[in-house]
Amino acid sequence: MSFRASQLDLEPILAGLNNAQRLAVTNPSSVVQILAPPGSGKTRTLTSRAAWLLCPPQSLDPRNVIVATFTVKAAREMKERISKLVGNGVEGRLVLGTFHCIARKYLVKYRHLVDIKPGWGIADSSDSLGIRIIKRRKSPLDPSQVRSRISYFKARNSSPVADALPPPSTAGTQSAQARVRDIPTEDFAQIFEDYEAALGASNLLDYDDLLLRCLELLRHNLECVSNVEAVLIDEFQDTNLVQFELMKLLAWKRERITIVGDPDQSIYGFRAAEIRNLSRMVRAYPQTLVVHLEQNYRSSASILLAALEVIEQDHDRPKKPLTPSHSVGTRPVLRRIPSAFLEASWIVSEIQRVRAMTGGMVELGDIAILVRSANLTRNIETSFVKAGVAYKMVGGLRFYDRVEIKTLLDYLRIVQNPGNNDALTRIVNTPSRKVGDTTIKALLDEADKRAKSVWEIIRTGLGGIWKDVRIAKAAEKGLGDFMGIILSTQKQLEGDEQGKGLVDVVEFLMRRIGYEDYLRRSYPEDFDAKWSNVSELLSQAQEVERLDDDEDTLPDIDGLPQSQVEQSRLQLVLDRFLSNTALANEVKGDDETVKQGQVTISTIHASKGLEWPIVFIPAVYQGSIPHSRADDTDEERRLLYVAMTRAQALLYMSCAVRNSQGDKTKLSQFLTHRSLYPLLDSRGPTLGFSSVQSVSGILGRECPSEVHIQIAVDKSGVASTLDDQFPDRDPLESDSEGDDLGEDGARLKRRRLQSEQASCKKTNKPLDEGFRPVVSREWPAGRMEKQPPGAVVGFRSAGSHMQELKETRLNQEADRARVEKEEQRRGPTMAEPPNRSGNLIEGTPATAVRSNSRPADQGSLHRYFGQRMPEPVRKVVPPKAHTATEVIRDKSIRDKSLKEQIEALPQPKFPVRPDHHSDVMLLSSSPARAPPKRRREKEEIPSSPPAFSVPFSRYLESAVAERCVEIEETTIAGASAAVIHNAAGSRNTTTVTNPNAVAMAATATTAPKRRTLGVRRSMGDGWRNRASANR
Repeated sequence: MSFRASQLDLEPILAGLNNAQRLAVTNPSSVVQILAPPGSGKTRTLTSRAAWLLCPPQSLDPRNVIVATFTVKAAREMKERISKLVGNGVEGRLVLGTFHCIARKYLVKYRHLVDIKPGWGIADSSDSLGIRIIKRRKSPLDPSQVRSRISYFKARNSSPVADALPPPSTAGTQSAQARVRDIPTEDFAQIFEDYEAALGASNLLDYDDLLLRCLELLRHNLECVSNVEAVLIDEFQDTNLVQFELMKLLAWKRERITIVGDPDQSIYGFRAAEIRNLSRMVRAYPQTLVVHLEQNYRSSASILLAALEVIEQDHDRPKKPLTPSHSVGTRPVLRRIPSAFLEASWIVSEIQRVRAMTGGMVELGDIAILVRSANLTRNIETSFVKAGVAYKMVGGLRFYDRVEIKTLLDYLRIVQNPGNNDALTRIVNTPSRKVGDTTIKALLDEADKRAKSVWEIIRTGLGGIWKDVRIAKAAEKGLGDFMGIILSTQKQLEGDEQGKGLVDVVEFLMRRIGYEDYLRRSYPEDFDAKWSNVSELLSQAQEVERLDDDEDTLPDIDGLPQSQVEQSRLQLVLDRFLSNTALANEVKGDDETVKQGQVTISTIHASKGLEWPIVFIPAVYQGSIPHSRADDTDEERRLLYVAMTRAQALLYMSCAVRNSQGDKTKLSQFLTHRSLYPLLDSRGPTLGFSSVQSVSGILGRECPSEVHIQIAVDKSGVASTLDDQFPDRDPLESDSEGDDLGEDGARLKRRRLQSEQASCKKTNKPLDEGFRPVVSREWPAGRMEKQPPGAVVGFRSAGSHMQELKETRLNQEADRARVEKEEQRRGPTMAEPPNRSGNLIEGTPATAVRSNSRPADQGSLHRYFGQRMPEPVRKVVPPKAHTATEVIRDKSIRDKSLKEQIEALPQPKFPVRPDHHSDVMLLSSSPARAPPKRRREKEEIPSSPPAFSVPFSRYLESAVAERCVEIEETTIAGASAAVIHNAAGSRNTTTVTNPNAVAMAATATTAPKRRTLGVRRSMGDGWRNRASANR
């Protein structure tokens, strides 16, 4: 029954699409190439394009539309989206899946056209078959390298004989994938033949064979795909040459193709992915319409800009526009850490700090650690365990590769295809049946000699035909039990009893094996987890059984014979179930099943297509990224670009000065470009309230209040709210900074050290050799030195400028208060009194002032022309006289006798007032004052003492101290006063004979230029003394 979607409305399909996406979905071009950068909505665009093709006026039959994806997860997600857009079960009629799944469907339907035997299966992805062949050949080769090289040839549809060894000059830059080609051609050709023969004997096809045999089928039988009306392909940049040829053959009839890809995300070159397939497509189809998706809906503008600076270092890539849809956000961080161990500790500390500073808005499940190689996670996992941080690994062991699942699947593979020697040798003694390795080796050798499968050798041997094979009685009994289990399970599949399903057959098999008791005995500590996985496998078997048979079949082609199906219903269901498990390329525990309380640790390759609010990328140094064995530097750059664009709000990159082996590292060449310095911070963000609001806006979450954030910070117990707990270099490393920046970095380091030393001289503080947090640092302008990451250049916002001024002012006030407190503690110094600038040492400037004097090693212009330079006129400054107040306040004088105190006083001077009172003299030890510009009117002295917030005596001492500093600038009229020091009485007693002096001191705050003339109050109550004098 053909599907016609005349009743469908296009508005839900196009709702929410931007202009570029609408153009990609609705354009009438037959060949469309959609270039979609990260976070641009490529999956939604491709899904909408498929739904648009199914609706009028196109109204394509879904059974004639092929949608190829890169992963099983992507295929499942696309099917769900098409179901929401179109409905009516259309998604189930589409030929939708990975390239391998689609190829399998054509081989199941037309296997007789390429001579594939009935009951064929898909080989397991393990290296056990290669290991067996290598052991038989007694070859020293690594089985994984052999398997990789076999896939290398098959992905390019080549043969070992056609391979040529790479030139010796490139041996130092080859990757592991390329170096496996250095295996001698003759040895590998023989191993390749043995591998193909073993697959043929077991009636198996490996992953690459699925594509190659399907390519062979379509090249000689194009009528098999004559019904195809449209082909849509996701992640086209990751396709290889065989898949490119399959695309052309699938669409040969109508040439209606839509692909989505991004050349900047081509990171699977080790799997023979061809980034040049995009350009090949344009050459093969000149009518191709290229549409650029420019809007990014994932990352903040600052993260996106830094990632673009990295990828644009490849000058051969085509320029593509990319516009962020979110706010600027916080800048990415490039952190230097002394060692790999401290790097892991810093990651844990920063995770705890960010969670506290965001008020719990960010969960552990929102954080990902992306590494270039899996061996870089050891220190991170150790730090997580010590800190009690829950985490999960991604990109590791597949669900179907777990021992309890793999064993059960191997039994089902033998039930489906007894000729699978690889699976049989793995389970024939599981559980133990007294069939040891010697017996298994003898069975394999006999099978190779007779060119038969091991299953056939066991069946004929039990009938008494064995002559050259010696089998122990216990082993022979175990082999008989094994055959009984397999044969009885096959009989369960042959019956079509009503109500019986695949789950019933699997449960029957487990009872015959005693599988539950076997797992309980073998894994007593992990039994619950392993039995839970077995239950999950049974659930998947039940889901496969509920699938519509139309989802696994292709439409009939008139005049084209199909393969005869000689299997029962349960056998077909088992075949489909085993094919799905073999082609599954994802790990159990995807986003929908993972707990939100776990940090994700993943390789960068496994993270493709995913996103997290916060991303850490450790070990960004040479040898890690780019990898030491990588031969394609451009692909390594694209790998870093993919990792950076996984982050939504916060991005951290870190580089250990020394790696886990203790070797010194060098920053990745992708992060040393000059244009990146103003885009990266050298420390984690401060995460003030405005930054938290920005993060909440990017993530679309509710922002916590400042009170809630403060409560979360107090409860978290973090050591600091700033990223200042870890140094950026080892204090013992004298040259750890500037190594990555070459000569410019060394010069920058020298200038920075000189600046810090000068700053320490100004503040009389020693230079700290260890780590100390720096609030801000000014970089000299007008020079072309290379600035480190985090230095802000160019335009700065008013808010950041005001914040910097505020911090500078607070620091200056704190330093000033500390110096004043220290001066008050020490008191004045007699030998070297304070100079005018306020310094305690003569000749030391208070602040750095500009000097016009030339350096000591620089000549003069007069000397250059031979003229004698005139001698400079030196101004002799006489020493400044000390006042009586300064002498009396000296603590060292107070401990002397009264006679010594009087002798220490300076000789009094008697200046004559230059007015009509010329006969009046001042009895004071203070120097003479300059005459005032005009005479001031006398001020009335209040009858009652003014109200002061501090005692008057203390206030008077402060006024006297200010007068001592500014005495040369003060030009006020002196008041008539006489101070008589009673030498016979106590030295703390002072009698004021003129009350005008008291009034002048009392009005010091209102008239700051009026000062007392050396008047020193006693430690008693001065107002009481004045009242007595008046009486």
